[in-house]
Amino acid sequence: MAVESEHWVFYFDPNRCIGCHACSVSCKQFHGRGSDTDDWRTVTHHQKGTYPDVEDVPLSMSCMHCHDAPCEKVCPTNAIEKRESDGIVTINRDDCIGCKYCGWACPFGAPVYGDDGLMSKCNMCLGRGPGGGADVEDTPKHELEDQVEPNCVSDCVGEAIKAGPQKEIIEEASQAAAERFRSGAVANGRVIVEPLQDSTSAVDGSVGGTKEVTTPYNAGD
Repeated sequence: MAVESEHWVFYFDPNRCIGCHACSVSCKQFHGRGSDTDDWRTVTHHQKGTYPDVEDVPLSMSCMHCHDAPCEKVCPTNAIEKRESDGIVTINRDDCIGCKYCGWACPFGAPVYGDDGLMSKCNMCLGRGPGGGADVEDTPKHELEDQVEPNCVSDCVGEAIKAGPQKEIIEEASQAAAERFRSGAVANGRVIVEPLQDSTSAVDGSVGGTKEVTTPYNAGD
C-alpha cells in the first residue's frame, strides 16, 4: 500500500484562475458529460471586497479524493474504492445501486446522481466516462503506460490547476500553501490551495473551508 505522500492530490491557485470554465468544459468533453451544467468539476464565483471595490474570485473544485473517503465508507455494495496505489477514488457502476448514500456523505457534493439511476464522479481521468477507472489495474497512475494528465489540468489556460502525487505537488506549491496543507487548514488537507493575494478572511474561508461548498444537491434529492 502506497504511503499517503504518494497519493494523488489536486492543487489550485485562485490567483491564476481567470474563471473561464475551460477546466469544467474539458472535463465534460472527455467524459461525455451533459453540456447543461458543471458536475464533476465546478467553477463558482465569489466576491472579494466591498462596493465599489469588488473583485470576482473564481473557485474551481472537483472530487477531493479524500484520504478517509467518506463516500467509500458508506457505500453498502463496496462499489466505491479508494485505490491503494495512488489514492484515486473510483466507482464501479456495475455494483452501484444508486442509493445516493455516497452523495450525502460527501461534504463537497462530488458524487453525481445520473438519469440512469447510478452515481458517478471525477476519476482524475484514470479512465474515460462514468465508471471509468474502476477497471484499471491498481498501478499508480503516474506509472501507467497510457496515463492521461487530468484534462482540467492540461486545458487550464492560467495553469491554476495541477494534479499528481502529493509529495511532488507540494514541492511545487508555495511555502504558505504547503504549510496550510500540512496543517490540515485547507479542506482537511485534501487539496493544496494557494492563499489569495491580499485576501480577506471571508474569501479565504470560502476557498479553504467546506461550509460554502457543502452542496449535496448532486445526490438528487
